[in-house]
Amino acid sequence: MPKYYVNKNTDTNPNNDHEVHEEGCHMMPSSVVDLGYHSNCDSALNAAKNIYSNSDGCRICSPSCHNS
Repeated sequence: MPKYYVNKNTDTNPNNDHEVHEEGCHMMPSSVVDLGYHSNCDSALNAAKNIYSNSDGCRICSPSCHNS
């Protein structure tokens, strides 16, 4: 199972949302919250939304969860 993270800051994201990244994503910023291991990005996104309601999947590493 992959490990996921959500970025803490939204200032580098044009949509101003908190993006969910899979471990190893080259788009992942340095300031993140560890979401743990998830079987898919949908599960990780749900966990991220418990922290930041305006979370979205990264278009690079979690495209099936990327909505905006």
